[in-house]
Amino acid sequence: MTPSRSIPNVTDERLCWLIVREELQKKTSKLRFLGWVTVLFSGRTRGARLGGDLRREHASDKMSDYAVAVDAAAQTLSADERKHLRTAGEVPDWFLADVERRYREFRKQR
Repeated sequence: MTPSRSIPNVTDERLCWLIVREELQKKTSKLRFLGWVTVLFSGRTRGARLGGDLRREHASDKMSDYAVAVDAAAQTLSADERKHLRTAGEVPDWFLADVERRYREFRKQR
């Protein structure tokens, strides 16, 4: 989100999610080795549709876990960081690294 856009009237946690969601979406939608194998060898068969459905479901699960991590990280923002979030529409430099750390911890517990 760029500073020239208006900042939506939502909670700080939701605003953080809106700011980082696209970047996290890119991470979850990348095809890994097995995803490419499924794509290459399934062709236009029912298996390809099933493989696509499984990949989308897995990506959706990952995004749900990222949402929990973003919410937890956003709750640790200081008052100055929250002010910057609201005025500039930017998360602090440390934010994404903290989200990744929380995401990995959450996935280990599942």
